[in-house]
This record gives sequence, C-alpha cells and structure tokens, in this order.
Amino acid sequence: MVPKVWSGQCLHQHPTILLKHLQVQNKCMKPEFNSSSKEALAANNRRMGLTLLSVAVIFFIGIVLKRSVLG
Repeated sequence: MVPKVWSGQCLHQHPTILLKHLQVQNKCMKPEFNSSSKEALAANNRRMGLTLLSVAVIFFIGIVLKRSVLG
C-alpha cells in the first residue's frame, strides 16, 4: 500500500507524487549508499561532523569579530 500525500487546500490525494519523489531520490543516491551500511553510516557521520564544525567555527569567528570591533 502506498502512503498518500495531501496537497492543496482541498486535500486531494496524490499517491503518484510520493512515488515520483522516491524514484528521483533513488536515481540521485550517491554511490557510497550502495556499499555496506557501516561505510554509509561512517560517511554520513563524517559529513555531519564537518557541518557542525563549520557552524562552530563561523560562530566563533563572529564572536571574535564582534569583540574586536565593539571593544
């Protein structure tokens, strides 16, 4: 059974939207997800870690600039 997607104010059911989304998502999958699940999990964790690190660095730079400019 396909879950139905509700769209618009009239709440029309469009199960084909979800199917098309899943097909596009499967085509866009990176090759690392076709490998074992441990490797995919490690790659996802690495990507998340780098994202969080970049956010922390930008935040730190902002604080340093604020203190140097405003005294």
